[in-house]
Amino acid sequence: MIAALFGLALVTLTAFLMFLLPGRSLVNDLRSRGISVVAEVTAASKNKYGDAGNVKVRFDGPDGTVETELHDWGGKRPEDLRAGAAVPVTYDPREPTRVLTTRWVEDPPTATLPMLVTAVLTPLLLSGAVFLVVRRRRLLKAGEQADPTA
Repeated sequence: MIAALFGLALVTLTAFLMFLLPGRSLVNDLRSRGISVVAEVTAASKNKYGDAGNVKVRFDGPDGTVETELHDWGGKRPEDLRAGAAVPVTYDPREPTRVLTTRWVEDPPTATLPMLVTAVLTPLLLSGAVFLVVRRRRLLKAGEQADPTA
C-alpha cells in the first residue's frame, strides 16, 4: 500500500509537470522568436464533455500556407473559437506547426483543471504514504516493546 501511494504520487507529479513544462516552454519560445499573424479557424470541435476540443487553423507561414492545430496549454484549449473566425496567433518560424493564440502567448492561463487536479492529488497521495510509513514504524516499535523475548 505504501509503495502504491508513493508510486501514484510520482505519477501525478509527472502528469503535473507534463501539463506545466511543455506549455511554458512553448510560450517562452514564442515570446522570444514567434511571429504574430491572423489565422482562419478551419475547425473547432468540442470534446465529449462539451469543452473546446482540437482547433484547426490556417495561416500564411514562411513557406506558404500552414494548416495545423492550436497547441493546448496545460491540457486546455482556447474556448469560443468557431470555424471561419479570424484569430490572432503566434507561431514559431522554425517549426510553424507550433502555434498558440497571441492572447495566450502574452498572458497564458495561470492554471488549468488538469493541472489543479494533479497538483492537489500529489501532496495528498504523498502525505498518505508518509502517514502509513510513520504508523507502521510506530506499530512495529510498540510490538517490539510489548514482546519481552525479543
